[in-house]
This record gives sequence, structure tokens and C-alpha cells, in this order.
Amino acid sequence: MNNLSKYRRLSVIAVTGMTVLLLCSLGAFWNALFNADVKHEGWVVAFMLLLFVGGLVLFRIAFVTTDVHEPERIRKEAYNLGKSEAVQEHEKKEKEREARENQSIDLQQTVSAIFSGLQGIRTEGSLCNKVLTNLGRELGFVQGIIYTRKNNEENFTPAGEYALTDRKPQPFKPGDTLPGQAAVNQTMMVIYDIPENYFTVSSGLGSAYPRYLILYPVVMQNQTIAVLELGAFKKPDDTASEVLGMVANELGTRLNKFAVA
Repeated sequence: MNNLSKYRRLSVIAVTGMTVLLLCSLGAFWNALFNADVKHEGWVVAFMLLLFVGGLVLFRIAFVTTDVHEPERIRKEAYNLGKSEAVQEHEKKEKEREARENQSIDLQQTVSAIFSGLQGIRTEGSLCNKVLTNLGRELGFVQGIIYTRKNNEENFTPAGEYALTDRKPQPFKPGDTLPGQAAVNQTMMVIYDIPENYFTVSSGLGSAYPRYLILYPVVMQNQTIAVLELGAFKKPDDTASEVLGMVANELGTRLNKFAVA
């Protein structure tokens, strides 16, 4: 630090001396213009000013680089910048965490609504019918079937249905038909461009065909015990997929109670 202060004082002395020298030179040059024939006086003045400007630039560089407070100021700026970035990153993570928590709460509320109104239900069929009705109300599915299979049975049989018109659901074996494939794969399937006669939605305003078929297996202890078959006019988004996963877990637990009983 002492050396920096020393060099700083020397730079001030140097630029002061350079200024005095420039003024003396200009004075001598002015006198020479009146007392002698000086040629190219413009170039001489320009050269002297150029030297002076160059000296000022060098002085500025030396003055700034020898400032004892400059390194500390730079460190403080770097610290404040890093602190600000850390605070922003922390706030970003907090917002993401709150968003995830709020989404989780919303999903759980939707699942609770789907399993609402089940008090007093004593049969598997009533349970499946009510869940399908609530799925249609909460997620916008227009038709649905739930197939179940008991431990000692090979076929999946219809246990509940929602808004079916002219289609009678049939039992199937694992691997047969689209629901059978979903039972074997144990993963959600979304089918596009389903045949027009597969599902038909009828009302007083006419009839229409769902564009999407969603098949969701209900898996318990690595065994598929049920398959949800749902028709929809629009493709299910990520939220609907998450809700279906939570519904499948809860439905599996409730269906197991009927199987044990």
C-alpha cells in the first residue's frame, strides 16, 4: 500500500511538471513567432499538444492503478454482485418450491374430489361407477369403463361404466385388445384417431366421437388388478396424467379391500 501511495504522488508530480514545461514551451514558442521566422508552427503546436495528451493519459492510468482504495472497491463490488446473484437464485428456488407445493395441493384436492361421495358404498361396481362419474366431472372425460380382475381369474371384466351408449364392454385377457396391452405393459397409453364406432357420445344435441382413448392400468405389488379406459375430446395434459396416477394408486387400495372381503 505504501508503494502505491508513493507512485501515486510521483505521478501527480510528473503531470504537474509536464504541465509547467508545456506552458513554458508554449511561451517560448510564442516569443519565437515574433522574434524569428518559425516554419511549420502549426505542426509544432500539434506535436506539443499530442505529447501533452499522451502524458495525461499515462497519468490517468498511473493514478487509477495506484489508488489504494480501488482494489477494495472492486472486491466489494464483486462481493455485492455475488451476493445479489445468490439472493436471486435463492428466491428463484423458493418460488419453484412454492409452485410445486401449490401444484401438489391442487392435485391432491382434485383426487379428493374424485373420491368424494363414496360414503356408504358397499360394492365394487358402485365404487367404480362413482369414480368414473367424478373423473368425468373433474377432468372432462366423456366416457369411461373400469375393468377389474380377481386373483384367481384370468380375464378382466367390466366393473363400472360411465356415459356408455350403444357399446357393451366385453371381458378380455391380458395382451388381448388395447386394454389388454395396457394391462401387460403396466404403463399409461394414449391412443389417437380411435375408430369412430369405438366410442359414441350421445345427448339431446346429437352424437360425437371422442378423439382420444386413455388406458391407465392399476398396478398393485407388480400385478395389474384393473384397467381404466377413458374417452376424451382433448389430449390429457401433464396435470391430468399425474392425477390419473394418483387416482390409480388410491383405486388399487380400495379395490384390494373388496378383493380381501
